Amino acid sequence: MSQTTNKTRAFGSPSRYVQGRNELDLLKEYTDAYGNRVLILIDTFFYANYSKKFEEMYANGTSTVKTYEYKGEITADKIAAIVNEAKAFNPNVVVGMGGGKTMDSAKAVADDFKAATIIVPTTASTDAPAIGLSVMYNEQGVHIGARHYVKNPDLVLLDTDIIAKAPIRFLVAGMGDGLATFIEARANFQSASPNYVGKGYSATVAVRAIAQACHETILNKGISAKLAAEAGLCTQDFEDVVEANTLLSGLGVQNSSCAGAHSIAEGITILPECAKLLHGEVVAFGILVQLVIEGRCKDEIKEMYDFFNAVGLPSTFEMLGISDATSADIMKVAQESLKSYWDTEPFAITAQMVYDAIMMANILGKEFQK
Repeated sequence: MSQTTNKTRAFGSPSRYVQGRNELDLLKEYTDAYGNRVLILIDTFFYANYSKKFEEMYANGTSTVKTYEYKGEITADKIAAIVNEAKAFNPNVVVGMGGGKTMDSAKAVADDFKAATIIVPTTASTDAPAIGLSVMYNEQGVHIGARHYVKNPDLVLLDTDIIAKAPIRFLVAGMGDGLATFIEARANFQSASPNYVGKGYSATVAVRAIAQACHETILNKGISAKLAAEAGLCTQDFEDVVEANTLLSGLGVQNSSCAGAHSIAEGITILPECAKLLHGEVVAFGILVQLVIEGRCKDEIKEMYDFFNAVGLPSTFEMLGISDATSADIMKVAQESLKSYWDTEPFAITAQMVYDAIMMANILGKEFQK
C-alpha cells in the first residue's frame, strides 16, 4: 500500500473547459485571450484540412499562427526538435489538436516555452486532455514514464461535431477508461493513497462526487450516447458522456489515483495482440479484474458485464484477441502488472491473486455472454 500520512488536501484541474458543437470555429477568439503568437500542433490525420483553416482564421488581426504536422511517438528528442524549430517564432500559446500523443506533446512544448496550453481533442477516448502530465515513450514505442507539470492545461476545447464523427470505437473506449475512474478512486479512498497533484495529497470531497458522477453518467447514458454517435448526432446524452469521458474522468484520476484496472492495462500490453488495442479497451478489462480481486458484490459485477456487452467493450480473452494465451502468458501479465498501481489497493496484491482474477474475469465474461 502507498498510504499517505499527508492530510493536506489538494485539487488540480484545467483553468477552463469548453465543450460544444462547432466551437473550433472560435479558436482564434479563445487563443487571443492568452497570447498573439500561436503554435498549433495538429495530428497528421487532420493536418491537411485544418492547417489551411487556421491560416485563414488568423490571416487578419494582430495574432500570428504557425502550424506543425504531428506524427509518430512522443519522445524527449521529438519534443526538443519541435521546440528548436519554433524558437524563432517563440510562441506564447501552444495548441495541441488530435490524439493523446499530439496533446501530450503540446503540453511539453508549452511547458518549455512557458506558454499557455490549449488542448483540442478530436475523440472522447481518454482523459488525457484535462491532466497536467504527458505520457512519454522511447523511439521503439515503449512507455518510459511521465512528464509532470506545475499546472494543467489553461483551456480544454472540445468540438463535439468533430467528436461525433470519429469512429465509434474511440467513444466506447473512452467509456471503458472513464468507468475505471470511480472503481479505482474507491480503492484509493480506502487505502488513503496520495493523488497526482504535485507531490501527492489527500483526496477532496469534490473528487469523490466527480468520480461518482462520471460512473453514473456513463452507465446511465452510454448506450444512448453510442447510438447517437453512430448517427452523427450531438444529443444531450452524447454530450454528457463526452464530458464524463474527458473532464470528469480526467479530474477523477488526477485527484485520486490509478489502481488495479490501469495495472492490468499496462501489464496486458506485453502480449503483442493487446498492444494493438485502444487504451480504454484494455483498461475496461482491467476493471473486471479489479472487481474480481476485490470481491465486489454480484450485482455490481453483473451491471458492469451487462454494460460491456451492450456497448462492445472487451470482457473475454477472445474479445481481447488472446484466445490462445497460455497460463504462462497470463502469469507474465500478472507479474508485469505488479510494476504499476496495485499498491494503491487497500490490501496487498500478489501475482497469483492477479492471475486468478484475470482467469476468473474471462470465465465470467463467457458466462455473461450466454
